[in-house]
Amino acid sequence: MKRLIIRSLLCLAVLLMLPAAAPAQGGKGVIEGSLGYPSDYIPQDMVVCAEDAATKKQYCTSRHLKGKKFKYGVGYRLEVPPGDYVVFAFLPHPEKHGADYPKTYRAYYSEYVKCGMQVHCTSHRPVTVRVTAGKTLGRIDPLDWYNF
Repeated sequence: MKRLIIRSLLCLAVLLMLPAAAPAQGGKGVIEGSLGYPSDYIPQDMVVCAEDAATKKQYCTSRHLKGKKFKYGVGYRLEVPPGDYVVFAFLPHPEKHGADYPKTYRAYYSEYVKCGMQVHCTSHRPVTVRVTAGKTLGRIDPLDWYNF
């Protein structure tokens, strides 16, 4: 019995000295957050994208998720490779919603959103978020529709 305990302790000591396993190459991370729009509804055709800050490659979804964890009951989820991203929402046909801005207009997850979208929040600079493989970044809400 004593010998078994000693062997078990030695095995445990060896395991503790081994380096931690590195995450698998090619693993993805997740960005998720709430959707919103300056109206009494959230347009069903709203698209959300995460744009890689280095390559400018975009990962987009038009799938809206429902749930209490989202600020206005509607959100999104994007699976992306590790890296730095800016996140934005846009409407492919803003005129359908009475908007007079161009199709290229983007509502970013910005410093304005992080500040609480209050009058004293003056910066609308997009915030770059870092995605790590196997991790989920939540509350990345592309709500800054006020940067005109």
